[in-house]
Amino acid sequence: MKWKVAIVLVLAVLSIQTRATTGTNDSKFVPTQEWQEIKEGQAIPEGMHVRINLSTGKKEAKLLDEADGGPADSSLSMVPGEDVKDHKPAGDETPTVAGMKLDALRDALKDIPANEYPEEPEGESIRGRFKSYEQIKQELKDANVELKSDSEIMTDLFARFDDVLKQTHTTERQELDAMFEDLQYLAHQIDNALQFIDRGGVEKIIWPSMNRTDDGATRIQALKLLGTLVQNNPKAKVALIERNGGANLLSALGRASSTEELSAALYAFGGLVRKFPFAQKQLLTPHGYSVLYGVWQKKVELKVKVKVLQLIADVLEDYTNAIDPAAQNDPTTVEQYRSTQLVDGLQRTEFCKHAGEFFHQQKSTLIPEENLTDEMVQALRACKPLCHDSWSRCALFRHTLLVLRNNLDHRIDEDREMSEYRREIKRSIDELVVDLYGPPRDEL
Repeated sequence: MKWKVAIVLVLAVLSIQTRATTGTNDSKFVPTQEWQEIKEGQAIPEGMHVRINLSTGKKEAKLLDEADGGPADSSLSMVPGEDVKDHKPAGDETPTVAGMKLDALRDALKDIPANEYPEEPEGESIRGRFKSYEQIKQELKDANVELKSDSEIMTDLFARFDDVLKQTHTTERQELDAMFEDLQYLAHQIDNALQFIDRGGVEKIIWPSMNRTDDGATRIQALKLLGTLVQNNPKAKVALIERNGGANLLSALGRASSTEELSAALYAFGGLVRKFPFAQKQLLTPHGYSVLYGVWQKKVELKVKVKVLQLIADVLEDYTNAIDPAAQNDPTTVEQYRSTQLVDGLQRTEFCKHAGEFFHQQKSTLIPEENLTDEMVQALRACKPLCHDSWSRCALFRHTLLVLRNNLDHRIDEDREMSEYRREIKRSIDELVVDLYGPPRDEL
């Protein structure tokens, strides 16, 4: 294959010489240094450049340039539609091209297949060249492979769910867990999530599962599914609010007492209220804040309690960015966020006081937990504009910051892999200390 490509390249740089054509047109072709059209049947002299003009589709010829190289009396004629022919020079020397005899070159070119593209039958559509979904489905069925669309899978799950839920015991729940896993996978796609809601999935699957008072595992699965439905899906958020989803989520938050169930409930609640001022206006009320602050008093893992602080910090940061005049947001969006009265609600429910007390209470738990310390400090920094006055006057708040900072400082070099991360956390604490109290002093 390589020598065939080389032949083509050689032919591209050859000075081409044409053999005079025979024709019936008596007009004589007068060659010049410029390209001229060769009329039908017109004879041309030997030793010419010949080409096909791609714009017009016609043959053209001109005098051979010296810069093109190659002898004037021996070359190849490359006129489309004619065989390659050699023109022997005077004398007994055998003509060659790039060291290859012309006879051998001619025989080699005969073996190069032409590019032939069969014409598509007139009127045949693209769709006709591919198998339909039904054809593929039938072929797979014949091979004992069942193919189903997302919609068909969802239909089967809906049909089986009620019976499986009723028959599931706390110790035998493999089939129910597998169904929830399938539904969560489907709900990650926005269209599937909306289809699930439109088919009544919230009423038929989620609410009955969340109301199983003696089955915490099923409640957790339902909350995770609910959270998946509303993640980055504005239409699903609206549909859930219309189905009283906000109130049900607040109730679930209030009832949950285990780390896993609270985590799932916060996942769903946060997915609903983030970047959705209408839900914030309905749910972030004195009662809603009371439920959220109540999580800090429950006997669950610290990572869940930190999620409450992160949720409030995210909502507050989103609100601040939305109403910032420099952001030049849409007036309607600005008005929607202002209508939530978020700052006023946080102040009236003494968020800064509750957050400061929670931070101080977790001091000893935070010391060995770099990840949670980092997450909490970042959330506190996001809330600082609102809570500056309260925290800057609180000695316990400052004491907690300095204890965490000094412990990190002592442990920075204990683990080389963690040293840089600990330095970053320490820098964040230092910046918060400076913002609230000025440069830190060497004291506890």
